[in-house]
Amino acid sequence: MTGIRAPKKGRVTSVLTAFAVTALATATFTAAPAAASENSVTALCKSRTSGFLGKWGPVSKECSYTSPASGWKGKLRITWNVQASTNQTACVQARMGKARNPDSWQSVGCGTLGTGTVKWPANTASNLEVRVQSRNSPVANVTYSI
Repeated sequence: MTGIRAPKKGRVTSVLTAFAVTALATATFTAAPAAASENSVTALCKSRTSGFLGKWGPVSKECSYTSPASGWKGKLRITWNVQASTNQTACVQARMGKARNPDSWQSVGCGTLGTGTVKWPANTASNLEVRVQSRNSPVANVTYSI
């Protein structure tokens, strides 16, 4: 019976340790933009989304942050690329999806990779929304990061 309890205690300790490390890492990443420049914000979030030939795919809303209150240049840089080792090309649009009155869609480029910016006023909490449209194949898979 003690052989069964020991692993449970070990698992609880492992889970608590993992939680503490995750909380610390999250606190570090969310606090960083307040004193960071626009270039250092690019590592905050990474996600994927897909689009269809001639039709916008589902909107990806996985990145949510609050812009710094001061020293912010008002833009968020987005870097993206299509799935490696494919002949896919895509057009990518993004916007800051606020709860009320979301911003207009802004192009962040077409092709196989690109970098673009979207407007994001200081001291504003928003979700970054990204959508993709394939240009030459039935589906285009895009990875993006901020």
